[in-house]
Amino acid sequence: MANQEAHSTAPEDRIPLTHKVAYGLGAFVNNTLADAIGRMMIVLNLGLGMNPALVGLLGSLPRLVDALTDPLMGYISDNTRSRMGRRRPYMLIGAIVVGICFALLWQLPVGKSEAFYFNFFLIGSLIFFAAYTVFATPWVALGYELTPDYYERTRLMSVQKIMGNLEYIISPYFLLIMYADLWGGDVMVGASRLAIVIGVVAITLGVVPAIVLRERYVPPEVDKDAPKQSLGDVILGFFKAFLITLKFKPFLKL
Repeated sequence: MANQEAHSTAPEDRIPLTHKVAYGLGAFVNNTLADAIGRMMIVLNLGLGMNPALVGLLGSLPRLVDALTDPLMGYISDNTRSRMGRRRPYMLIGAIVVGICFALLWQLPVGKSEAFYFNFFLIGSLIFFAAYTVFATPWVALGYELTPDYYERTRLMSVQKIMGNLEYIISPYFLLIMYADLWGGDVMVGASRLAIVIGVVAITLGVVPAIVLRERYVPPEVDKDAPKQSLGDVILGFFKAFLITLKFKPFLKL
C-alpha cells in the first residue's frame, strides 16, 4: 500500500484541550438529566404507589412533544443573532432553568391523590423537557461548528463521549442513594434530595461550555434593509417549513 501523508490540522482549526473538556462537561450534564429522570421515575410507583401504566405514560408523553420542540429550538437557534452567538445564550439560560426545573420536579407534596401526582409530574416534565431542549439542542449543534477539521472534530467528540459516559458509571447508584438510611427509608425524601444535587450539578457544569467556548461559525450578514424578524416570525417560519416537510412522502416513511 502506498504511504499516506499524515494529516496536519491547521493551528487555527485546533481546539484547546480546555475547550474540549468544557464541551465534554455539557455531555455529562446532557446525559445526566436524560438518564436521571428515567431512572428516578420508578419511585412514583415504589414510593407513591402510582399505577405502572400511568408511570409509563409520564415517561412517553413528554418525549412525543420533543418531536416538535427539538427541531423548533434548532430553527430558533439557527436564526438567532446576538453578541454571544447563536448557541451560547440558549445554553447558558437553558442550563440554569433546566437545573431548577429538575430539582423542583421531585419536590412532590405528600398525601395527594394519584391523579394529582400524575398531573403534577406531567406538567412538570413538559416544562423540564422544554428547558432541556433549550440547553441540549444548541449544545449539540455547537459541537459541529467549533472546527471545520474532520480529525480535530473527531478528537473533540472523543473527549465529550468519554466525559458523557462517566455519568453512566454513577447513575446506577441513584436508586441506592434514594433508599439510603440517611432519609429514614423514605424513598421520596431521598428522591427530592438527590434531585436537588443533580440540579445544582447541572447548573454548575452546564454553564461552563456556554461561558468558556467561542462560536467560530459566523452566519451571513442579514440585509440591513430587510425587516427585522421577531421570535414570533421565526416560529411561524418554522411551522411553515414543517408543513412543507410533512408533504415529503419519503421523509414520512422514514
